Amino acid sequence: MSGTRPQAAEAKLGISPTGRATQTYKPDNALLRFLLQHRLPQRYGIQNLGHTIRSGHPVYESIRREVLEEERRKDAVSEQEVLDSLEKKLSLIRERRGIAEGS
Repeated sequence: MSGTRPQAAEAKLGISPTGRATQTYKPDNALLRFLLQHRLPQRYGIQNLGHTIRSGHPVYESIRREVLEEERRKDAVSEQEVLDSLEKKLSLIRERRGIAEGS
């Protein structure tokens, strides 16, 4: 391995419309994010997400609605399956005892 450090920006050389040489820098956002998270964790740390998204936050509420709706759908399907199973068992009992469906 060579002793070079990772660069925080990518330099690009170009020629301007006036014919002058130009140099632009593109920052390495992943590296900057990493450095900020470790230098200033109270502001940029990963744990900060838990403090910003909580009950009452629009993102939290939309996810909560989706989860509750999915649970209601599952409960409705489960309830219907139980009712169908009970109806099937009752019809088998009626058949064995010779009881007509209408009575």
